[in-house]
Amino acid sequence: MSGPLGCVAAVTYRCNSRCTMCDIWRQDADAERELAPSDYRWLPASLRVINVSGGEPFLRDDLPEVVDAMREACPRARIAISTNGLAPDVIEASVSRMGDVAVRVSIDAVGEAHDRLRGVPGAYESALETVRRLRSLGVRDLGVAATSTAQSAGELSGVKAKADEMGVQFVASAVHSSPIFFGDHETERPHSIEAVTELENLEQELLASRRPKDWAKAYYMRGLIDYVMGKPRRLPCLAGRVSFFIDPWGDVYPCNISGTRMGNIRDGSFDELTRRTRTRVDEAVATCKEQCWMVCTVTPPMLKRPLRPAAWIAGAKLFGIGTKAGS
Repeated sequence: MSGPLGCVAAVTYRCNSRCTMCDIWRQDADAERELAPSDYRWLPASLRVINVSGGEPFLRDDLPEVVDAMREACPRARIAISTNGLAPDVIEASVSRMGDVAVRVSIDAVGEAHDRLRGVPGAYESALETVRRLRSLGVRDLGVAATSTAQSAGELSGVKAKADEMGVQFVASAVHSSPIFFGDHETERPHSIEAVTELENLEQELLASRRPKDWAKAYYMRGLIDYVMGKPRRLPCLAGRVSFFIDPWGDVYPCNISGTRMGNIRDGSFDELTRRTRTRVDEAVATCKEQCWMVCTVTPPMLKRPLRPAAWIAGAKLFGIGTKAGS
């Protein structure tokens, strides 16, 4: 089946965090304009990954209905929901109505350091409680997501250890800037040797695993190290072709970094939008200077062009090639 493989869907810009590395909570959420659950049947059936984001997705009382519509439109897609975990009761009740979904709970540091980054006292304990409840609920694809910032160098290892202790997955990211999503946070982007060393240690731990899925995560981690060091992407950006971003009101963009609007879901199918904007979008993606590296926008290119990650994994596993900061 042809068509895009990945989508980031911000289902609301309402947010109960006050994060230092993200300005979404400062935006006019305009909840009355949010897409209805049935509107998500617009999504292309080719999608293999749908990242449900926000704002805080669980502030939508009808999130289970949104997920149902996504599943109906894209029966082969893995639906992954990102949450700050601040409302364990609400999240538990909502996920219990969803069936098989993946959930990633944001934890950026251990203890009060996480609370400071998220701007909410008690955020760390609430996030841990959310993880515990979702484990008890039987969510199989459950994990912790940590964002590396200029303020949190050295903290990710502790979060990874906590995830291991709780028996859930772990993924890391780094601060990005975006005119349509995160805002300008270049000063929050990690640059220190400590941050790079920490990511390299996590990469080596993943490479030492016996699970091929962890090896793919190690490749992603190497790309994240490149991003932190200001190096070019390891994979060409295919935003607007194999992946796209949709905001809470149905506006479609190549990704959550680019400000190049492709149209609205009410203007036609994804194919129709891309045909009208192909040249403009390709030019915007080709000249983008952000060189972003996020799970949600890297996974589709990895699915589309698996040989390059596979070659890196083979070289890294057999000879240690490509695993040094300068390589």
